[in-house]
Parts: sequence; structure tokens; C-alpha cells
Amino acid sequence: MWTERENDLLIAVLDELIPANKKVGVPAAGALGVAGFLPTATSYAPDPVGSVKAVLKSIIDKSSDFTMLEGVEKIALLRDVETENAVDFGTLVQLTYMGYYSQPEVRSMFGVGAHAVQPKGYDVPRESDEFMESLTAPVRARGKFFRVV
Repeated sequence: MWTERENDLLIAVLDELIPANKKVGVPAAGALGVAGFLPTATSYAPDPVGSVKAVLKSIIDKSSDFTMLEGVEKIALLRDVETENAVDFGTLVQLTYMGYYSQPEVRSMFGVGAHAVQPKGYDVPRESDEFMESLTAPVRARGKFFRVV
């Protein structure tokens, strides 16, 4: 899928898109292994591998070794790539966030259950009767808009 060089570069890019927060122990996207999610995301993007490879090529064309750049230089280069290749870069960002926050260990770090949303679901507080009344009052005031068969 990726060459070793592309994989190392991709991990570095993912770590810039979602950096670690060492103070609270939150891992960066690359370190978490989000690169493995990207090729599987065909339900969310028509050609995730093509988009990632296009972004990586743009980065390689601009820098002989992205991983050796300082943080500010990395961000500036990524902004240039985003400007020049907005669609593919946008796909990479979207899929990075999807892959990152789909990890159970990440969700639990942010107080969201590590289990899948369904069938267990999340606790959602019930709305007050007064609030529900205010939401449904206009609909009930219109009367029937259907035919009983």
C-alpha cells in the first residue's frame, strides 16, 4: 500500500494533524495507528489511498525530509499542500479524524463510552415535558394532514 518512506511520512503528517497531548496522555494520530484505517475508508471517500498518496507526493515534492523539519515548518508546508491540493488534503483530514475518534481507547479518554454507539447507545437525558410540549405544539395545532384509510 505505502512504501516504507511513504508510511513514515504519513505517520509524521498524521501526528501533525492530531498531535499528542503528553500532559493528559492523549496519543497523536500517527502513533495511534490511524494510517491503518485510511485504506479501509472506502465507504467515506471514493479513493482514500489515492487521496493520501496525492498528499504525500505533494509533500515529497516540497521537502526532501518532512520528518526533520521543525514544527512550524511542518505546519507551513502542510498549509501549502492544503491550498494546492484542497480536495485530497480535506479527504485526508476527514479520514484522519474518523479513524482517530473511532478508536475505543481514544473515546474513553474524552469521557465517551468505548463501546460502539449501537446497540448499547449513549445515555441521553430525557427532555422535560414542557420542552417537548413547546416543540410539538405547532404540529398539533395544524391538525390532521393525513387521510385515515
